[in-house]
Amino acid sequence: MTTAKTSDKGLMLKVGLLSISITMGTQMAISPALPDIMTAFPEKTTTQVETLTTVQSITGLIFVLLCPLIASFLGKKRTVVLGLLVAGIAGITPLLEGFLGFMQLPSLIVFRIMWLSRLVYGGGVGLVCGLAVSMIGDFFEGDERAMLMGVRTSMETLGQVATTALAGVLLAFGWQAPFAVYGIIFILLALFVVGVPADIPTSNRSATTASGGGGPQAVPVSVLVMCALNFLFMTCYCGINVRIPSIVTEGGFGTAAQSSLVISALAICGLLCGLVFGKVFEALRGKTPALGAILLGLGCFLAGIASSLPIMFLSGILCGAAYPLFISYIMNHVSEIAPKSSVMLCTSLCVSSGFLASFFSPYILIFVGNVVGEAAAAPFVPYALMLAGIAALCLFLYGRKR
Repeated sequence: MTTAKTSDKGLMLKVGLLSISITMGTQMAISPALPDIMTAFPEKTTTQVETLTTVQSITGLIFVLLCPLIASFLGKKRTVVLGLLVAGIAGITPLLEGFLGFMQLPSLIVFRIMWLSRLVYGGGVGLVCGLAVSMIGDFFEGDERAMLMGVRTSMETLGQVATTALAGVLLAFGWQAPFAVYGIIFILLALFVVGVPADIPTSNRSATTASGGGGPQAVPVSVLVMCALNFLFMTCYCGINVRIPSIVTEGGFGTAAQSSLVISALAICGLLCGLVFGKVFEALRGKTPALGAILLGLGCFLAGIASSLPIMFLSGILCGAAYPLFISYIMNHVSEIAPKSSVMLCTSLCVSSGFLASFFSPYILIFVGNVVGEAAAAPFVPYALMLAGIAALCLFLYGRKR
């Protein structure tokens, strides 16, 4: 039920708040350019080049945790604006360096500029991440907040799908051209500045003030539990995203190009399910995250035993559907149960657990593979069993909530 608090909110406010989540989906946008970057920098190892898509997680995590402190000095809106400006400028820096090619910088310097720009870009994204979630709770509540949390997850997926596809098209103009996709961040900045007021609602202003140190920074055990569940879920979700190409090609039932179609199906299904999260939440309430964990568990199980491309497509569809159901519920519930004095801190911790899972998931895959088998698909049956346990725990903790 929509409350009076949100009845007068316009479309531009929702667009402004939701659009910044697209920024969170741009982190892997330059993936299609990696092979060409390896060719342009033959002195660099494959691992060194691949860090261009992962190094931003380090600064992203740091600035997600610093976000409440920075917002206490600048205010939430200015902090988001700063984050978007930093992410946008740093994102297009390698492209700008290409335009200044007359300087004939040594390739070592060019690569270092690109690598450092990715670090700075991650810091900007980190400032946006926590506030992209918590600011929805500042302006909306109840079922409308839950619905918008689902749409927010879809916007993140939309950013991933759209920018990666656009980067692939721009690659025809050279390895630096895909970095132009980060120019979209300046459009998102304009939408945010126009749509979102400088002051959050009066009823929630005390939370913002306290988050800067004016009040106790209480983090309930229930929030820490949700952070742990988020970490475990995201470890499995990121793991399946990383391993789909290897499972398909190693299994001998598909090509690398066909595996990209499976990943696209996963992303599109996640986008669509995020849009209907509000309806699912209205029907299932506290059972929603358990459904998400079950679907991801089924997807992981199918990936672990897959012997044909249709099975992998079904696996991708199930995993894609799982993501918005679980993540949107977790983020909405944290906003609901966190003390007013530490809503932003609790949200930042939960977002940080996702960053940690993204960073460590490849290493966890290797560890589990060393235990159960080195085949690309080997870790996913154990992952499915763990997700069954997560689903049971979610039913116990939240299943009776209305």
